[in-house]
Amino acid sequence: MNKHLKWVIRQWQQQKWFLLIMFIFTLLTTAVQIAPPIIFRSLIDLLSNILNEPGKFPEPMHEVNRIVLLFIAIGFAQLLTGIFPCFRAWVNLRFEHSLRMFYFRFIVRKDYRFFHHFRTGDIVTRLTDDISDHPKISWFLCSGIFRAVSSFSLITFSLIVMFSINWLLTLLTVAPLPLMMVIFYISSDKLYQNFAKNQQAVSAINSQLEMSFSGIRIIKAFVSEEKYNRFFEQALARRFKTEMSMIKLDAILQLIWEYIDYIALIGVILVGGYMAVKGQISIGTFFLFYSYLSMIIYPLLDLPQLFLSGKQSFVNIDRLEEIKDYPTYNTEDSTRLPLEQFESLHFDQVTFTYPERLQNNCFPDEVEKTTSDAALTEKPSPVVRNCSFVLKPGERLLILGATGAGKTTIANLVLGLLQPSEGRIQINGIDSSRIDPACWREIIGYVAQEPVLFGGTIKENVLFAADEVKPSDYELALQTSQLDKEIATFPRKEETVVGNRGIGISGGQKQRVTIARALVKTPQLLILDDITASLDAENEERLWQDISIHYGSLSAIVISHRLSTLRYVDRILYIDKNGECHLGTHDELVFKNPDYHDFLHEHLKK
Repeated sequence: MNKHLKWVIRQWQQQKWFLLIMFIFTLLTTAVQIAPPIIFRSLIDLLSNILNEPGKFPEPMHEVNRIVLLFIAIGFAQLLTGIFPCFRAWVNLRFEHSLRMFYFRFIVRKDYRFFHHFRTGDIVTRLTDDISDHPKISWFLCSGIFRAVSSFSLITFSLIVMFSINWLLTLLTVAPLPLMMVIFYISSDKLYQNFAKNQQAVSAINSQLEMSFSGIRIIKAFVSEEKYNRFFEQALARRFKTEMSMIKLDAILQLIWEYIDYIALIGVILVGGYMAVKGQISIGTFFLFYSYLSMIIYPLLDLPQLFLSGKQSFVNIDRLEEIKDYPTYNTEDSTRLPLEQFESLHFDQVTFTYPERLQNNCFPDEVEKTTSDAALTEKPSPVVRNCSFVLKPGERLLILGATGAGKTTIANLVLGLLQPSEGRIQINGIDSSRIDPACWREIIGYVAQEPVLFGGTIKENVLFAADEVKPSDYELALQTSQLDKEIATFPRKEETVVGNRGIGISGGQKQRVTIARALVKTPQLLILDDITASLDAENEERLWQDISIHYGSLSAIVISHRLSTLRYVDRILYIDKNGECHLGTHDELVFKNPDYHDFLHEHLKK
């Protein structure tokens, strides 16, 4: 079975009862549509017979009134079936909602490779434009297919009636259909290619918009508005070209199909009119054929239109399946072990190499390692080599190294966002691949180097990852992160609304919100990725003092460039320029490792 057909069937199974109702509605609507020409035929032939042979009808109005009552009944039935398009639109929205939720769940589970491969604007396009509106997937799954089903049933029932009356006129009516199918078959590949290129162009524009608006401050600071205008104009020009290709092809096909039906209509009028004049068919029968032909012209166009919209929807289906099937480390496995308590973290000769480093597809602090000319030709070298350490409850480990040394890579290895290329990571003596990553991350508090806030209040951002929090834990998190006093100065206190990425508050305040967000869940392991960039020395000292007082058993992995941080940690993991890891106390490394001594002298801020 075709993969696209299998996909459609899977979606239908989720909405099967609604689709059953729609199928019943379709048959009722078809019955209501084909009835009037039959009744009109009876009325016209009755009136003709009354005029020609009045003696056979002593009470002519009795017969006429019976037909009029049939018209009234059909009118009420049309009121009932008139809600069908509204119901169909509602089911379209159900498909749209379920598809967005289904594919969004896959996207949020992807690892770093996915988000380096697909740009933000492209992902947004696939979850919005590719799913909704005509002739996209949600429309095709319901309205597109059921319009074709309605058209097919209307054509079928009409042809049954027409064949029972006169087979010659009926053949003239269906003559265009085979030719339409041939034209579609010839043009189908071109339709698919044109639509695929157009959706890629739409993704490019959305990506350009996302970059422009998210980086608007940088654009203005570097007076680059005109440059981005040119970028956007180029992206629009590509989309204009692909849109025009689609419009031209669609216009040509529509013109061909309409003229084919127009010729068929002329043929039925000429042949049917001739037969009516000769008395071979009645005037009512000729009217019936003419009415049915007028009724099935657009349904005849709907059938090839189904294939056309189907080809376009198949492009969207392939684009959605591409992001769903993109490989990721974060696979679900019901056999993985749960975890409730942190007892130890053991890195055993861990080495990690980014598979896509030749394309600079790595985390921000590793980008510099890929910029040399040699990196373009040589086999990619590991970011981190032979990393070994053991972290126990209550211990604090400081990771040091130059920019691009691999510090954030280790943090992401701890979180399970990356998997080691060599060596192993053990949690509580168990290989990390056997541990449920959700349970492991639940006991970790993570503060990223770049503070990321979401649109909403400060309180909502602090409680983002915590389902149930005691008021005392919430207040303690604000106090420890040195945020409580600053919140008190805001007009709306903790209900102060911040925009996306924390617009509306300072960089230091954003960082402290993210620290409170990590602490409010009372983690057992805290990862701080170079938060000193947004915290001054005084606030950092207060932070560590409060952590020591209120979170004494908390383990911590700290990435920092500030020398004062050395006072708050037990051991140091130093990563040299080759990615080799060296573990020890500050005194041990200073006297035994010349690279560490030189690094302190050249890089650490005092």
